Amino acid sequence: MRVLKGSSLGTMDAGELQAMRQAAGRVLIDVGTGDARTAYRIARERPDWLVIGLDPAWRRMVPTAVRSRRKPAKGGVSNLVLVSAVIEEPPQELVGLADELLVLMPWGKLLRGVVLGEADVCGGLRAVAKAGATVDVTVGTSIWRDPVPLEIRDLPELTPEYARDVLSDRLAALGWRITAADLVSSTAMERINSSWARRLGSGSAEVVMHLRAVAVPPARE
Repeated sequence: MRVLKGSSLGTMDAGELQAMRQAAGRVLIDVGTGDARTAYRIARERPDWLVIGLDPAWRRMVPTAVRSRRKPAKGGVSNLVLVSAVIEEPPQELVGLADELLVLMPWGKLLRGVVLGEADVCGGLRAVAKAGATVDVTVGTSIWRDPVPLEIRDLPELTPEYARDVLSDRLAALGWRITAADLVSSTAMERINSSWARRLGSGSAEVVMHLRAVAVPPARE
C-alpha cells in the first residue's frame, strides 16, 4: 500500500497497519481527502482513533504529511495514515477496515460515482467498510446553480427526493442502506468536517446536501 512518509511516497504492509488498527478504538477513512487537513484535524482530536486519508493526488497531501511527522508538541500525530489510491481500486489492506467513512465535498470521478450510485465508486466504499459502518457524504448544492460547471452539466442534482427515489435502490444493490438525506443550511456548516466548507464562512448562503448510509451485511445464500 502506497502511503505518504513525510514529503515522499513509501509503503506500508498489512502487518504495520494491523498493529495500528489493534491499538485504535475506531477506524475512520476520509475518502477524497484532498489536502488531508480534515483527516489531520480528526486525528488530533481523536488520538484513540486510526484516521486514514485516501486520495490519488498525493502531492496535495504532502504538507499535512510533513506536519503529522513532527513531534507531538509541534503538531505531530501518530494515528494518521495518508494513502495514495483511488476508492475504485482500494488497497487490499483497507478492505473491511473502516468503522466510518467520510466523503466531503467530492469532485470529479468521486462526485459522479456517489451521485449516480456507480458500482466502482460505491462498491469501493463498501469494500473498505465493515458491516454496520456508516458513510457520510456532503455535497454543496450551489454547484448545480448557473453557471453550472461543464463537468457536471449532465449530472442529476443530489436532493433528498433524488436520494429516496433513485439513489436508494442503486446503493442497496451495492450493500448500502440510506438512513438520512437532508439539506443542511449555512447555519450548520460548522458541523461539517471539511476544510473547504469551513472556508465558506458562517455568512455563506451555501446549502449542503448531507447523505448518510450504513453498510449492510451481504445476504446469506
